[in-house]
Amino acid sequence: MLAGCADEVERGRMCAVSPVGAQLTLKIAHLELGRHAYGGAEQVRYVLEGLHEDHHEHLLITPAGSDLAQWAEAAGQPVCAVRFAGEHDIAFAWRLRGLLRKRNVDLLHVHSRRGADWLGPVAAALAGIPVILSRRIDNPPDRWLRMLMRRRYARIICISEAIAGVLLQSGVPADALLTINSSVDAVAYAPPARADIGTCLTGKPFPGPVIAVIAQLIERKGHRYLIDALPSLLSKFPNLTVVFLGRGALQAQLKQAVADAGLQRHVIFAGFRADLAEFLPSVRLVVHPALMEGLGVSLLEAAAAEVPVVGFAAGGVEQAVAHEHTGLLVAPGDKVALAAAISRLLDDADLHRQMGQNARQRVLAEFSVAVMVQRHAALYDVLAGEIE
Repeated sequence: MLAGCADEVERGRMCAVSPVGAQLTLKIAHLELGRHAYGGAEQVRYVLEGLHEDHHEHLLITPAGSDLAQWAEAAGQPVCAVRFAGEHDIAFAWRLRGLLRKRNVDLLHVHSRRGADWLGPVAAALAGIPVILSRRIDNPPDRWLRMLMRRRYARIICISEAIAGVLLQSGVPADALLTINSSVDAVAYAPPARADIGTCLTGKPFPGPVIAVIAQLIERKGHRYLIDALPSLLSKFPNLTVVFLGRGALQAQLKQAVADAGLQRHVIFAGFRADLAEFLPSVRLVVHPALMEGLGVSLLEAAAAEVPVVGFAAGGVEQAVAHEHTGLLVAPGDKVALAAAISRLLDDADLHRQMGQNARQRVLAEFSVAVMVQRHAALYDVLAGEIE
């Protein structure tokens, strides 16, 4: 974490106390425009659940019908459903400004990108309130977003040190940045598995070890590298099954690549599964061949389930996975090394078991929901003092 802002957040509970000892209360709007409960939206849920008794008021703003909206309605979390037509929906900034004023919001916390990261601060400026951002991707921001980061965002929360490093190199001031790692509900993913993955997906167990890739089906997640590595793995492990868990724009292309390689019997496209925690501990390995990654919540989920990870040493993956301790990392794009690392962990049961145990212990120590929530609460208190 960057020292100046880290110290400020650690002092947060004292910084936001008024002279008469009363804590200042903000109404904080949380903007998450993703429709599905992928990693980022799950982190928003963790924050809001953890802060349900916080002295600040928290309002969720999310598209109608989204997974997060459905959770909020069921949980009694204050929520405003909004209409959002995509990152080029410029009128959304004006609609959001009206909502922020109508609900007397004091601070806007932007959690997602896809347009929210630039439309959010525009709306906040129009409403005359400060805005903060949670940055979850490790690619450099474009020029327009860099300008907003330097001039409009009061703070930028980076979910990994890798992201903080990228933003620093992009010219974002260090005192605007702090790192709050993403977290995982270690209780939900704790072994043993409550269901078998094969039985859940096909009605019967798979015949051999199972590798899972838990990621959106998009280019930067690198599914093709595992598809390319699979023939060599099958020559040694003929009963191996690969399960792709996730949805995305590349699904048709990836299915065609699997068919062209004659691998349909060994590759399952399972889509998004809300019951992942039930069967993840039954998976032998999670493989993450992503070329870019902010941190990788699915990697923390695997660790909580005592499942080692094999992946590319890219971005925040190097923070989520401790090489040779909780999993194995190889050079990005090296499919031969990827296959060798997978083979090593499929072959060595003792190493596999020890890495899985190490992974869960590390999640409990470094990536707990409680710590992540507390750091957010402290930041809000610091900002309350500044707004006063």
